[in-house]
Amino acid sequence: MAAARNAYRRSKLNDLQKASLFYLVSVPFLVMLLGFGVGHVNWEWYLPAWLVNTLLMIAALQALLKHRPSGGAIITGATLLLISPWIIFPVFAGMGRPPQTIQGWLDLVGEQHTRYSLLILGGVSAYLGTALLYKFLRYQENVFSTIGLGLMTLAMPLFVITMAYWGSFLSEAFRHFNTAERPDWYQAFQQLFLLIDTVGVSLIYLASAMFAISLGRAGYFRPVAVRSYVSVSLCACLVNLIPPSAPVPFSVMSYVVAIPAIPLVMFYFMGINLLRAGSAR
Repeated sequence: MAAARNAYRRSKLNDLQKASLFYLVSVPFLVMLLGFGVGHVNWEWYLPAWLVNTLLMIAALQALLKHRPSGGAIITGATLLLISPWIIFPVFAGMGRPPQTIQGWLDLVGEQHTRYSLLILGGVSAYLGTALLYKFLRYQENVFSTIGLGLMTLAMPLFVITMAYWGSFLSEAFRHFNTAERPDWYQAFQQLFLLIDTVGVSLIYLASAMFAISLGRAGYFRPVAVRSYVSVSLCACLVNLIPPSAPVPFSVMSYVVAIPAIPLVMFYFMGINLLRAGSAR
């Protein structure tokens, strides 16, 4: 096991692998830039673009998997499951942010159902990735990996419930609203699911911090990487607790870190880091 950890530390990348790594790291930032900067476009444009991006990401992953990470199929499967949600999520760049009006939501109800169904799929993939990562780490570092998996096990049902609320419950409720005004019961449900979402997102950020510590203690992440993951995760967890009623820019910061795909980006970068470390010449 010590030899495996040393292989991670000594790893060097060739030019193709460096280019692949750069592209994979840039994908979440490009998706957020397009999603917020450009907004919604016709599916005839964004679906082909998403398919091209998917092929490019698969090619980049193949370049990094040319030399499989030390540890075999378990760690390879874990990294791919952690990365796979963000192979799906770039399709959201063309969908833009969710509609802010009832009529706008109803006009694009099919897209919203698809959006939140894909988020559920991505969340399940990330959870399975953490389960395999726990299996890989449990004989090397058992404490923090166990806490991390426990936090993800608590978070995932809350995540799925929240996505089902946005993707199915709201779509059906909006169809039966008789006026443009949202009824009183809607406000009550909104507050309930805001709490559920806040708890679920915070647990995911805490889980990513625990797994980063575990990977550091097991020797697969350098101290600077561990500190970066833990600092970002804990800061995002705290910012997520800020209520929407807080003044700008705090409410905006809270909104950004709570976007469903954003907490999973921490595990995405962990997966890339593990592939990079295991792609020795």
